[in-house]
Amino acid sequence: MFIFLLILLVTNQSYSEKYRIFFKDKGDGNFYRGSYLYKLAENSISERSKHRRLKAFPKDSIVTFADIPINIDYLKIIKAIGGEIRLALKWLNYVVVEIEPEKIRELNELPFVRNIQKVSEKIPKNLLFNSLKDFDKLDLKKEIFLDVTENLQYGESYNQLRMLSIDKLHSFGILGDGVLVGLIDSGFRWKKHKGFNNVKVVAEYDFLNNDTICENQDGDAPSQDAHGTMVFSIIGGYLPGRLIGSAPFSNFVLSKTESIPFENHFEEDCFAAALEWMDSIGVEIISSSLGYFRFDSTDENYFFSDLNGKNTLVSAYANFAQSLGIILVSSAGNKGPSDSTIQAPADAIGEIAIGAINPSGDSVLKFSSRGPTADGRIKPDFLAQGISVISFAAGNPDTIIKGTGTSVACPIFAGGVACLLSAFEELSPEEVTQLLQNYSSNKDNPNNTFGWGVPDFFKTAINYDILISNPITFPIGNYQRIIFKTKFKYPVNKMILFIKGVSEPSYTSFLMNYSEYYDFFYYDLSLNDIDSTYYFYVTAESIDGKARRKPFNPESTFVIKFGEKSQNTDIALDNNFILLSRNKSENSTIILPTVLKTEEDLFFDTPTINSDWLKVSIFNLFGEVLFEKIFETQPNKRFSSSINLGNIAKGTYFLVIYRKGNKPETFKFIKI
Repeated sequence: MFIFLLILLVTNQSYSEKYRIFFKDKGDGNFYRGSYLYKLAENSISERSKHRRLKAFPKDSIVTFADIPINIDYLKIIKAIGGEIRLALKWLNYVVVEIEPEKIRELNELPFVRNIQKVSEKIPKNLLFNSLKDFDKLDLKKEIFLDVTENLQYGESYNQLRMLSIDKLHSFGILGDGVLVGLIDSGFRWKKHKGFNNVKVVAEYDFLNNDTICENQDGDAPSQDAHGTMVFSIIGGYLPGRLIGSAPFSNFVLSKTESIPFENHFEEDCFAAALEWMDSIGVEIISSSLGYFRFDSTDENYFFSDLNGKNTLVSAYANFAQSLGIILVSSAGNKGPSDSTIQAPADAIGEIAIGAINPSGDSVLKFSSRGPTADGRIKPDFLAQGISVISFAAGNPDTIIKGTGTSVACPIFAGGVACLLSAFEELSPEEVTQLLQNYSSNKDNPNNTFGWGVPDFFKTAINYDILISNPITFPIGNYQRIIFKTKFKYPVNKMILFIKGVSEPSYTSFLMNYSEYYDFFYYDLSLNDIDSTYYFYVTAESIDGKARRKPFNPESTFVIKFGEKSQNTDIALDNNFILLSRNKSENSTIILPTVLKTEEDLFFDTPTINSDWLKVSIFNLFGEVLFEKIFETQPNKRFSSSINLGNIAKGTYFLVIYRKGNKPETFKFIKI
């Protein structure tokens, strides 16, 4: 009797499958400004998203019909029938539902249901987006200069950044600040890794399990979060001396969509849901090292004819996201060297596909996927280093690993785009692609192996507009030094600082000082009796009449708190920077090369470069030597010492530092 009941229970046990349910509409009503549907759409995206969309749409068109969320009444009816909503995707107006197969007929009879299919099947072309914006293809090229000499700050990660001249943007204090970057991958284990201590994660979501845990959890394969952690570290890691990511000071949004043990179409649905979520938050750049073509035996495979840039779910979604002003970067795939081995979404019209090149930048790696796409377009778009790429291991916070594949090339490039957008926030996706094509190594002969080649992000920046660093600031005594580094294809001859304290009604302008030796503009702000926090912005002008504001948005300003140090100081001011600082007395305020108010010692800290001695002299305006001393030093180290100024009268003087085999450096100061 017991055995009979057990068999009966097993026979009657129901099972569920995943289905896509497409809807005919978003509900009753028309879509126009002020309507109920318009308000739903507007409320589904953030102010940051609206601001980004201004690059792609007129101001009165930034809210689209696709932004309208899935009709909540439709969801309630599906749940009442027994369906568990796994994903709801507003752009294509469908949900992924887990439900018993025998209930599909009941769902099909609902008047608002357009189509139902198993998740294992490809989405029909007529259900994808119909119209897309294409961009013109330009012929572009640059000369590559690589130096494999290891940079002490970057450790072994130096070459992967130097190849694309991203390190030069870093040296200008531009490391992705203010840009919101989205990563779509298999998971991320970052919270306890010392290389992620300074990372700023705004939000994270696991679309596979519908929770906010993106690192490994119960039921995950041991290696589930390894790939995503590796990719994240290449763009966002910051461990000076070992690894510095391509845009470590960006803000990040993380999404877990890829199941390591399986390859199925449900992952594409999760990818699409992640794009919608990231758009609503206001993400400006998305990096994805994922590709889709072959699936597990139960799921329908794609054919090459599907890779025409718009016939797969992920590519269609990538195109639509780009039309909303989002820059999407994807790995080309690791199925080379044959032609037409690109994978979705790298085939998308709106996606920048990245192939893999060797560390010397002269040979595309054999595994790197090639184009053309099914409709004949060139892929990949660009190349980045794809072997021996330095990254973090998920399982061991102290381990540095070397990654291989287009998966590791993709985040290097995406970080460069984040830095470019940090410098020029107004750039649209199409402009970014076209500008980089103009300054890439294969611009004269773009093809399906190299694409447009290796881009030069720094040359792209300084030829587009006046490149202005993010502010570099640190305290010196009772002053706060504010530094801006700037570069353009023509010399920049003037920078004006506009600044006000929080209690002040208006801005005061100051012509910033220029240091010829260090090639930057600076101003020493004195603390007033009321304010310790200030708002400021700068304008730079070049000799050809070009002018640019930083921040570019006229409604934005920088905020500085007196006594604090900016996070980009250590990279932007390297070991060759000479620090002339306050002396030991709390009452002294020595600021050089400007004004000196003390009768005590002047302290200086300087690199020795290749010299085993330093000579320090002080001259008056008549060229008379008032002080001179030779210090024994160790080559290629930093040296600190002091000069007593008690016997020097008030007036204007020159401090000169000499080194063996190097030009002397002169600093003007005034004692009052």
